Order: sequence, then structure tokens, then C-alpha cells
Amino acid sequence: MRTEDSEVRRTVVSRRAFLRATAISASAAVIAACGGAPTTRQPAPPPTAAPGVAAPTTAPAQVESTKQVTIEWFNRYTTPTTQEVLPLMIGEFEKQNPTIKVQYQNPGNGEGYIETLLSRIAGGNPPDVATLYEPPVEFAARGSLLAIDDYLQSARTARPDAIYEAPLKSCQWQGKTYGLPSSAGAAAVYVNTEMFREKGISFSRDTFPKTWDEIRALSREFVVIDNGQLQQAGFVPFGNSWIYPAWSAMNGGQLYDSAGTRYTLDSDANVAWLDYWVRWLNEDFGGDIEQLNVAGNWAGTYPETAFNLGRASMATEGSWSTTDAEIPFEFDVAKLPFGPGGNRSLTAFWPNWWVVPKGTTNPEAAFQLVEYIATTGWQIWYEYIMDTPSWKAFPPTVLTTRLVNAVGQEKAQDYNDFFANYLNDAVEMWTSPIETFANDTLGSAVGEVLAKRKSPKEALAEAQALCQAKLDETLKGQG
Repeated sequence: MRTEDSEVRRTVVSRRAFLRATAISASAAVIAACGGAPTTRQPAPPPTAAPGVAAPTTAPAQVESTKQVTIEWFNRYTTPTTQEVLPLMIGEFEKQNPTIKVQYQNPGNGEGYIETLLSRIAGGNPPDVATLYEPPVEFAARGSLLAIDDYLQSARTARPDAIYEAPLKSCQWQGKTYGLPSSAGAAAVYVNTEMFREKGISFSRDTFPKTWDEIRALSREFVVIDNGQLQQAGFVPFGNSWIYPAWSAMNGGQLYDSAGTRYTLDSDANVAWLDYWVRWLNEDFGGDIEQLNVAGNWAGTYPETAFNLGRASMATEGSWSTTDAEIPFEFDVAKLPFGPGGNRSLTAFWPNWWVVPKGTTNPEAAFQLVEYIATTGWQIWYEYIMDTPSWKAFPPTVLTTRLVNAVGQEKAQDYNDFFANYLNDAVEMWTSPIETFANDTLGSAVGEVLAKRKSPKEALAEAQALCQAKLDETLKGQG
């Protein structure tokens, strides 16, 4: 999701993993990863009441009983924007469903949230609905979530074919579905069009580099090195580890095979991907990853990153960055380039997930809230926060107010359509029951490679062995 809560988690966690893997000194890590405290985001002036929600062609399924039901929703939203929008969303839900009342429970953001949630599930006193930033598969594999397939088949708006394929797969484990994604912000290349103009380079998505070789050539146009120190770059691809599944797939690889329940980290395609990155580092950025990171934070688009400071002409980030990163100059977005082993652009994504914990006493009402949030209810959220919907039937004319105010109606519509359409090319990801462990392990392997401590083949073989062993152990524990 794209509020300060989750964006701090996304950006800082992936960045810290990268810095930890490359063993940068503590002072350098502070410079490269932190850049000071997170900037407070100021939302666009909100409407005084819930924005008008377009009526679906068929209304969400109703709880047929006239008996009043109160369901408990466990969430981790704490920012001013979310505290303003969530009552509007829940108010509209309760208006549409007068027999259901939603009670908020917010134990805060961070590790304590998951610990409290799992403790309550284990104790037989679960909330009826929970919001996750971590993939539901990790919880489903340990038996903590309720499968919702029966409810999906009779749903009015959240039928399985109504959700983008890859985001829906992120909720599925061993043939069953354990939640719904309300959003799935796709990754893209953000482009500083002002820097392009200064170089006499025109930007258009049609002519933007399609391959790694092409974007490397373009990137070199912007590289400035002074006294051996990188002052300005074009495109540095190594950060934002949540996009790694797309980088792998765009070179013909795969990180995890959900159908075969096995990792494929050490495939020839993945070795070739990291070999390419090492050459990129050596030939374009001096070959020293530690020195590169000390020179700046080249990952993402947020304040204090090289991109936001005008020191990099291109960077990767998710759709939420169009508003949340407070980019202080004119920019545009383009699709990610593919490698020598690939043949088309693909994208990664990061959802908000909504699940029904196992043991709830109100599963029908709980699913109804999940369905509402993942479909028609997200319209209210989206007017405040540009978090690309995972529902295919989301009205295309509903735009984020803050984005319209920043770039105008026409450009806001363009960004909206670009990111929504790009989800059709989303790579399968977030489908492993050891996703967090595997992401950390792969991040460390990439860091070892870029730091020249291990070859791509050696590092990926070790990561493969660790992840497959952990996966086998997890699967054995199920039995």
C-alpha cells in the first residue's frame, strides 16, 4: 500500500537488506539508506464526505440475516490520510450493509502487529478481518487463514476472474484462495523529463529503451564522475529488491515455481542476469558497490534519493510514487526493459492484502467486507491515495485527487491508465510460504555478487540450497 506506513516499510526494508548484504559501514548505511527522517506527506484537500461511489452492475452479496453482526477488523494504518479515509470507507460499507457494524482494532504498525495477530489466531480469538503487508501464503501455509473460494464463487463483484491474475495468485496456496488484494501498485521506470530535455533527448514511451542494452546506452549519457566520485547517473538498477522477480523473468528466469513448489534461483537465466549487473557495475559505475552507495541513494524516487535530488535521470518505483514521493520536477513513467534472455517487458507489484483469519465466528460478514474493500470500496481510497486497484472493473475515470491537482486531469488519466494496463503484464510473485526468508536470502546473494565476494553462480547456488531447504522444512511441518 502507499501510505507513509507501508512505504516506509517497503523502501527502508528493501534498502536495508541491500546495504546489509553489501556490508557497507554503519556511517555509509546511514547516508545511503536513511537520508534523515521520513518526510511528512501532505494529502490533497479531501472531500467533506465520502466521494461518490459508482454503483456496480451487480451489488456485493448481502448477509441475508436481519440480525445485527459486529465484525472486528485488525489493521495497521496510522497515518493522517488513512485515518481520514477509512471512516468514509467503512461508513459507506455500513450504509450498504445495515446489519453489519465494523469495529476497528489497530495495534500499530511493525513486527508487533503480526505477533499479536498470530497470537490471537492461535488463542482462538481472531479478528474477523485483517490487513496484511506480507503475502497471505505465508499465513495460509501455517493454517492461520480461512480459504474463501466458496464465497468467491457466489460473489457479485470479486469473482476470481474479476481480479488481475498475478495479484490474485499472490493469495493462493495449494489450489485455494486465502484473501484478496485491494491494490497492486506496479513497478515502472520513472524519468526526469527535465534532465532529458537538458540533454536534448526527447521522451516518449514508444521510443523509450526496450532492452537492458538500450537503457544502459541511454544511462551513460547522464553519468558524471568527478575525481573518481559518481556525481550524477542515468539509471542504477540494483536497488528496490521487491522488483527482483520481474528482473529475473525479463531475462527468461524465475525465482520460485509455485506449481512445482520449488525454488529456481540458480538457473542459468538468473546467473546471466547477475552477470549482466556485474558488468554494468564495472563498466559504467567504477565497479565498487560500496563506493557507489556512499555516493548516493540510487534506489527509488523518494526524498533524499538521487532521483528526487536531480542526480539520476531514471529510477524504479511503484505507482504510488506519482503522488507519495513528492517528486519536485516534471517526470514521466515507462515500462521496465527486458534482458538478453527475455522478449518483453514485465512488471512487479506490491499489494494491500485483506484476509479472513481462521476461527472467525462471522465468516460471511467478514468476506463481505473483504469483497467490498477489494472492489467498489477502493474507489473511496483511490481518490485519496494512488494505490492501483487489483479489481479489473474499477471505474477508469476515478482518479486520485492529489495527482490531478499536481499534474492535471489529462496526465493523471494517462498515469492511471498506464499502471492499470501494466498489471496485465505482472509477473507471478509473493506465492511462496517462505517469501520473507527467500527475499532476504536473495537480497544477500545479490549483495555478495555486487561486492565481488562471490560469483553469481556461487552465490545463487548457496541461496538456492538455503531456500529449498527452508521450503522443504516448512512443507514437512505441514504434514
